[in-house]
Amino acid sequence: MVLGWGCTADNGLVEVGFSIDPAQGLSRADELDCVRCAAELGYRSAWTPGRGDASAFDRCLAWHQASGLPTGVAVVPASGQPPEFYAQHAARVWEGSRGKFTLGVGSGRMDHAASEMRPYLEELRRLLPPGLPLYVAALGPLMLCLAAEMADGVSLNWCSEDQVAWSRSEVEQAAAVAGRTAPPIAEYIRTAVDADPAAAARVLSGAMLEYALGPVAYRRHFERMGFAEELARPDSAGVPPSPRLLSAVGAWGAPGEVRHQFLGLSQGLDCAIVRVLVREPGDAKSARLVLEECRPG
Repeated sequence: MVLGWGCTADNGLVEVGFSIDPAQGLSRADELDCVRCAAELGYRSAWTPGRGDASAFDRCLAWHQASGLPTGVAVVPASGQPPEFYAQHAARVWEGSRGKFTLGVGSGRMDHAASEMRPYLEELRRLLPPGLPLYVAALGPLMLCLAAEMADGVSLNWCSEDQVAWSRSEVEQAAAVAGRTAPPIAEYIRTAVDADPAAAARVLSGAMLEYALGPVAYRRHFERMGFAEELARPDSAGVPPSPRLLSAVGAWGAPGEVRHQFLGLSQGLDCAIVRVLVREPGDAKSARLVLEECRPG
C-alpha cells in the first residue's frame, strides 16, 4: 500500500494530523508557533487546503522547515491550474522536504468531474517526481471509484461515520475490480473548542453551511447522508443547523467534550485530520485549544 506522509493502515490505528486553513486568519508567526506546538503534541502530519496558486506549497515547505513534520496540500482544484503548474510546485516541496510531502487534488469547478479528472490525473502523475503520493478528493460514487483506480490515497470531506464506512466500501470494491490494493483514506474533521459551547457550534455551523448550501456536489453529499429535508427548508440559510447535523459531520463543544467526538468521527479512516476552527479570525489561543483537545495518544 502506498501511503501519504503520516497515514498507516498496517497497525489498525488511525493516524492523526492537523490542518490550519489560512482563512482562519492567523499571523505567519502564530501559524508557525501552532505548527511547532502540534509537532510537540504528537501530531504526525500537517495539511493545508490549496487555493489554486503557489501559496499552499510555500506554506507546506515553511511548516516542514519549522517542525520537521511531513506536510501535504489537500486539496488543490484541478479546474484552477493545468497539471504542469501543480507538478512544478509539488516537486519543489518534495525536494525541499526530502520526500515528506503529499499532493492532493480535487475537481474544483469541473462540469463533469469524473470524466474530466481521469486525463488530468494521468498527466499530473506523469509530471510528478517518482514516489510522490497523489491523493484525490472524492464524495460521490464516481469520484470514489476514480480515486480507487488512480490515486495513492482518497481525501474525504464533511462525512458522518456511516458515510465514511460507505465510502470505504465503494473504494475497496472499485480497487478490487481494478486489481489494486485499496488506497488509504484521509479526511478533514472540522473541530471547534470553546468554553462557550454555543460559540463553538456557531463557528462549526458557519463553516459547514458554506458547503452544504453551496456547490451542487456538496449539497448532494449532505443529502446522501440524510439531511435533504433540513437543507431544503426555504429559510435554511438563516436558521442554525440542528445539533444532530453538526455532530454528524464535525466535533464541537467545551474543552473535555470534543475529543471523544473527534475519535468517533475518525472511525474507518486511515488518517484523521483535525481541521482547526477558531472563534475569531486570528485567534491563536483558540487554535492551540483545539490542538490540545485532540492531541494524539
